[in-house]
Amino acid sequence: MNDSIKNQIKKLISLLNDPHIKSKQAAFNACFEQLTRAKELASWETIVAIINTETGIVFDAKTASNMYGRTKRKYSTEKASIKSKVVNFTDKNNESASTKINSNETYQKRQVSNPDELRKIRSRIIDLDELKNGD
Repeated sequence: MNDSIKNQIKKLISLLNDPHIKSKQAAFNACFEQLTRAKELASWETIVAIINTETGIVFDAKTASNMYGRTKRKYSTEKASIKSKVVNFTDKNNESASTKINSNETYQKRQVSNPDELRKIRSRIIDLDELKNGD
């Protein structure tokens, strides 16, 4: 069973051993799907024991679980933002194409809690024809 878990997390192990990887969290982010499959097979204690023996990095189960949780929240937030965007293309000689944000988000004031959310807000496209009364 440890061999199947080891096969699931071999990419994570190689990233944790790579000195060019920015952080352990970045490695967890890159290996989210593999970690999800490994988590279905074993507990965090077993997964962390394999990581510790293969990399020499000392993790505990709680740390790994927290890092996985951060990655999971990040992926669920990204999926939600992708679903909220609607792309409308008009086929009139392929002249106009516009990207609209879902109408629920268009005029909503949001409090930004991290830099990634701020980047998403800054990069959204605003259609000037949709702005009303100087909003």
